[in-house]
Amino acid sequence: MDRTILDTLDNEIIQLLVVDGRMPIGEMAKKLNVTAPTIRSRIKILEDKGLFKVSGLVDPDRHPDMITALVAMSIQSKGQLDKILDKISQLPNVTWAGVVAGRYDIIAQVVCVGGRNELYQFTTETILKLGNVVRSESFIIMKSRQNWLRLPKDVGNI
Repeated sequence: MDRTILDTLDNEIIQLLVVDGRMPIGEMAKKLNVTAPTIRSRIKILEDKGLFKVSGLVDPDRHPDMITALVAMSIQSKGQLDKILDKISQLPNVTWAGVVAGRYDIIAQVVCVGGRNELYQFTTETILKLGNVVRSESFIIMKSRQNWLRLPKDVGNI
């Protein structure tokens, strides 16, 4: 795996876009004392290398029917944990999934705009169809701070 190291300018560009993802290139150039073409070039390189992505985020606390949960899963992997992680990360409602150390093998962040019935379906049907999930435990996020979320693909109306 290519472990590209971000330099100071890359980090400064990313920080500006974290604060305002729609900040004009010219404004970034002025703030960082570089040219606009330099900013454009750096952003393109970061995107092309898969190191950076601009994305729209939502505040789940402002959507009363939206449920966010961490779903921890014990997996019967038979040496295929990476493939199972890929499958879980592509499931509807999943914003991210990762292999973890501890009593579970994989934890996924799940966003359900249809409320608890949608989460129930995810935990009792969707993940069980994979055939590798032995046990799961859901941790519903009751209240959070600084928890801007990327909506999973194929999400309904919020």
